Amino acid sequence: MNLNNPDSPLTISVIMCTYNGSKFLHEQIDSILTQTYPIYEFIIQDDCSTDSTWDILQQYASQHPFIKIFRNKTNKGFNHNFQTAISRAQGQFIAIADQDDIWYPNKISKQIDFIGNHDICISYYHNDKIYVENKLKKLNKPSFNLEYLTFYDSTPGHSMLLRTTFAKSCFEKWDGHIIYDWWLSINAHLYNGIVCVPESLNWHRPHQGSAIEKLTQNYAPDTTRHAAWKPYIIGYKKYKELQQLPTWQFFYTYLYKNTGPDKFSLVHQICGLLLKNDLFSLIRLCYLCMHHKDLIYFTPGQKGLMGHIRSFCYPMIRSYGNTYFYL
Repeated sequence: MNLNNPDSPLTISVIMCTYNGSKFLHEQIDSILTQTYPIYEFIIQDDCSTDSTWDILQQYASQHPFIKIFRNKTNKGFNHNFQTAISRAQGQFIAIADQDDIWYPNKISKQIDFIGNHDICISYYHNDKIYVENKLKKLNKPSFNLEYLTFYDSTPGHSMLLRTTFAKSCFEKWDGHIIYDWWLSINAHLYNGIVCVPESLNWHRPHQGSAIEKLTQNYAPDTTRHAAWKPYIIGYKKYKELQQLPTWQFFYTYLYKNTGPDKFSLVHQICGLLLKNDLFSLIRLCYLCMHHKDLIYFTPGQKGLMGHIRSFCYPMIRSYGNTYFYL
């Protein structure tokens, strides 16, 4: 409920960015329009689509006055498209939507109930390309503690409900290159934190045309099929390359300066080591990853010798195939 008026619901701005999404668009927009929670405004910003996306958006906007559509004059790419679309929001909260997902009817209402005083509320989600035997089987339970997020991973934007004032303030400090949802996730931890609804609230449909898949195809095509040794050997080379990128230096310097011995001390140590280029610092970093693998490693429950080896080599494993610093 609206904190200033208990009889009035909190206002929600749904933000969707589109680019050649006509194949999926009808199902996603319809799923948003059938939410059980009222939507204050539905902002859709198209990034110069060349298919029938813009025609579809015009049809919906003509039928629903709260749908506001915008078309970029030049192609911004998904990162800047989302940032500028978010800047248009007037509601108290923002719900981010990918163009190719399907929301379950109670997505917004569940997240509004859960968010409390946090800056971001996420949820579990199904991550299947298609129905298998009339069911969705791949349930994704995203990790979202700051130690895990520090290593080149993000809570997905498509599952986020976030405070509008928080989102807009985050981009005042953004370098324009760090992936927008990763930047939001990191900053939420530095302020009022993230909370997660422990049930699936949307169906995320990965496909070859998605923005993240295109990043992988452009910068890490070898990762789809590779020998088991490559993440360890090639990952070391990639780690050294990533350290030279301005985006890497900006991101870890920012995080290092905003943490400390009394606030996220492990993250502070990790970032300090990620900014150093000598071998001894890398070995110290690898030891921290092994020692704190339950917080850092993406499969923390793995035990035995291989669990220790993989968690020790985690900086290289996560560098292999990483595309987050190339935008």
